[in-house]
Amino acid sequence: MTQSAGVGNAIWVALALFLLAAIGFPLGMGYPFDSQMSIDQKLSLAQLVVSILGFGGAIVAFIFAFVQYRRSEQWKRAEFIAREMKEFESDPAVQNALLMIDWGIRKINLFLRPDPEDSDLVRVTREVQWRALLPHTIKRAHPEYQSAETLGGEAESKDEQKARFTLVEAKIRDTYDTFLTRLDRFASFIKSELISAGELEPFICYWVDAMTKNENPTEDAAWRCTLLTYINYYDYAGVAFLLECYGKDVSPNGKIYSELRNSVRDRVLAERLFESINPGQGPAAQRGSAP
Repeated sequence: MTQSAGVGNAIWVALALFLLAAIGFPLGMGYPFDSQMSIDQKLSLAQLVVSILGFGGAIVAFIFAFVQYRRSEQWKRAEFIAREMKEFESDPAVQNALLMIDWGIRKINLFLRPDPEDSDLVRVTREVQWRALLPHTIKRAHPEYQSAETLGGEAESKDEQKARFTLVEAKIRDTYDTFLTRLDRFASFIKSELISAGELEPFICYWVDAMTKNENPTEDAAWRCTLLTYINYYDYAGVAFLLECYGKDVSPNGKIYSELRNSVRDRVLAERLFESINPGQGPAAQRGSAP
């Protein structure tokens, strides 16, 4: 951005000088025919006029070259974005994450079986998602969010097994991790000025809105609030930056998170989510600190 601004300023300066030369040239042409001027003065003036014309031509050539350069640069940036988006959308894990974001209930080839049968598909609901995306501290501390089906082996005690995520929940977390890491990558491109947020917007604006809008709160608020908690808790700073590029502040005390938190019907869950990323600020902490 700084380099582009510098080149832009240089063009304006060049145009201003060219304008001065264009205005001064007709006025100066009258002087060579002035009978009062000596031959040497006329030769000097002629040399000056030729220099001005050469300078003006150089300016025109520079502007033309710059316009061509800008067009070439925009084309290369467009190609780069198209290539990155193709890679993003062709990633099977990203495809599954987008399906989970877009659908409240959907059978998904979560484990990426080749040529899957119907029995290979996993029925994923909003509740399955938010339970999978809970911060591990909440999952471990509250048995009501745990399942008897865990990743633990026979050597683990029942208590140890309960503190773990199920195989499906772990795969959902892995899937979202892949998706969020990809978004982090886009954020790094914007920060390094390889692309702009505006150039990327047509490709991801739908998904940005889908993750942050408070739509159908009865079914979706707990899932969205947990997803934003996941982004904050596991420090996906690039994702938070990317969302903020499109006016979506998902910080714990921001408007979007607050509205979603207030829309979650399970108030205990909402409070636990908030306190996991904003320790000491939730209602329970405030009650505990009261005299």
